[in-house]
Amino acid sequence: MKIATLALNPVLDKTMYFGDDVKFGELNRAVAPSVTTVGGKGTNVACVLKSLGIESTAYGFVGGHNGEIFEKLLGPYGIHTDFVKTKCETRENIKIITRGGVATEFNEAGGPVEPSELAALMGKIGEALKETDLFFMGGSVPVGIKKDIYKVVMDMGTNTRFVIDCDGEALKLGMAGPKRPFAIKPNQYELEQFCGRRFEAGLDEIKGEIKKIYDETGVVVLCSLGEYGAIYCGEKGIFYQNAPKVELKGFTGAGDTLLSVFIAGCFGLFDVPRKTKSLESDALAFAVAAASAKVQKPGTEFASFPEMTEMYEKTK
Repeated sequence: MKIATLALNPVLDKTMYFGDDVKFGELNRAVAPSVTTVGGKGTNVACVLKSLGIESTAYGFVGGHNGEIFEKLLGPYGIHTDFVKTKCETRENIKIITRGGVATEFNEAGGPVEPSELAALMGKIGEALKETDLFFMGGSVPVGIKKDIYKVVMDMGTNTRFVIDCDGEALKLGMAGPKRPFAIKPNQYELEQFCGRRFEAGLDEIKGEIKKIYDETGVVVLCSLGEYGAIYCGEKGIFYQNAPKVELKGFTGAGDTLLSVFIAGCFGLFDVPRKTKSLESDALAFAVAAASAKVQKPGTEFASFPEMTEMYEKTK
């Protein structure tokens, strides 16, 4: 199976660690060294797949001094890339984690991407889609690119299955056309945005909404619930998996880990350790365990397969 990923808005993620609270308007001193790692959903997916022994090609933009740092940090992961260079700098995001496990993000918008740069990337993607079976794409859309970009990419594919992890208008537009993705992965907040209301009844209400989406569109829904695990609806039914309690060191990339491992497991791209008769149930359990193993790693450092397996053995 040939796999590709797309990160329109890759990023250098800088994670900083503080004490019990961060006070705005005052001096705050970190209690541990900061960690800078690569980020961006498509890039993260490619890195996680590599940790499972699965090859893919990562497409996207990089630019300026930050872009050089990005490519240097990405090098050790050993993934194949085909980036377009931009005049604008690759963005940098700041993640703040306090001793109590409270996480706060400060994210740059990214861009502006020039029309010629977007055209160059779309040319690469157009060629790739001629022989790509599974295409992961997601994340925020940088300045200079319209929000319907994921829909545009899907319209270019013929036999490719698309997996989208985005939010807001980009997700709504991606689901609006006659050609829809194979799967989407919103978190609870993004699912609430998509449905246009807050969920007050908890898991039962989420279950009802993702079943409604699947029944009406045929799109598989994997909804991440943070420390509460994840829920999935697809052809074989609805499955829920709670998450083990772990120490939070780096939350960025946990959702990408969940998505990558689950989809790869369902497609049989690696041997999912089996506990039940349902591949989907076991793939979801292993994916939640993998995401839990990831948040114990600093920044967007990803868990190895042995670390995922160790966490899975502790998962009920």
